[in-house]
Amino acid sequence: MIFVDLPAGVGFSYAKTWEASRSSDSILALQCYEFIQKWLVEHPRFLNNPFYMSGISYYGLVIPAVTLETYKGNQLGNQPQVNIKGCICVSPLTDKFNDFNSRLEFAHQFALISDDIYESTKETCNGNYINSDPDNIACLYNLQRIEECTSGLNIGNILDPVCDAANPAPTCFEAADEYLGSWANNNVVQKALHVREGTIETWHKTNYSLQYDMNKEDTIYYSYDIFSGVDYHRQLVARNSHVLIINGDHDMNFPYIGTLKWIKSLDLPTKSPWKPWFVSNQVAGYQMTYAKNGYTLTYATIKGAGHVVALNKPEEAFLMVDDWLSTSYLSDI
Repeated sequence: MIFVDLPAGVGFSYAKTWEASRSSDSILALQCYEFIQKWLVEHPRFLNNPFYMSGISYYGLVIPAVTLETYKGNQLGNQPQVNIKGCICVSPLTDKFNDFNSRLEFAHQFALISDDIYESTKETCNGNYINSDPDNIACLYNLQRIEECTSGLNIGNILDPVCDAANPAPTCFEAADEYLGSWANNNVVQKALHVREGTIETWHKTNYSLQYDMNKEDTIYYSYDIFSGVDYHRQLVARNSHVLIINGDHDMNFPYIGTLKWIKSLDLPTKSPWKPWFVSNQVAGYQMTYAKNGYTLTYATIKGAGHVVALNKPEEAFLMVDDWLSTSYLSDI
């Protein structure tokens, strides 16, 4: 497994020049492919290993682009050839309109808003709940009612409490900032990780100058130039790729509803219908698989998990990915 800090400015990564510190979604996809090739040149014993790209959250836009770029590079004869087999997207942002817009449906399905709020919002907002017409008073009123119902929730996992960011309890996700900061800024830790001394002053869990939020404009450091990754997924269908998409079913950041909507738009034949999957004889979530020629797409939910699936349900997340990798490998033999 290779864990990469990208783009420059994330984690322990850094840039030597002002120009190098600037990036975008599309540039990031090319840089990631370039990194893979360079890494394989330095580690040729891994050339024949099956290769899967993976990422979470916002990288749901970038991962299919990198995966497609890798397939195209192989087709062009670029060396070294990457034994690319597919990709894994967890809690992915795949389409900036569809995924944010699906929060309304999610709120209704989980009884966070009433039937009348839901129906009235659908009727007055004409299907657009994130870029509403400022002159549409009825729509704005309904969106305000939704905000009143949901603003007190932890949208990363609606089952979790909202924690005091300034003084979080140890069990709160926000407490990770403090614990990770203490760990990552320890000199012994950085030496063990081979972090080049003096390249960063202080490690931060989140680089807010790069972090994306709904309708955020480009910054001087980063251009959010991929609006939707759906077309990249559509192009992967013709490349015998294997794709795994995972959602925590209590994630309101990028709800499973939006994911299912764009998957449906691919118009793929169903190989295995919707069914539960189990861990220790208990339902861990639900899954279904689509297939077309040599292409497969497996979609899975993890029951009770939020946006950070591996943190909420580590055993279930591991077993789902492990089983899928085994199945994908066998299908290529």
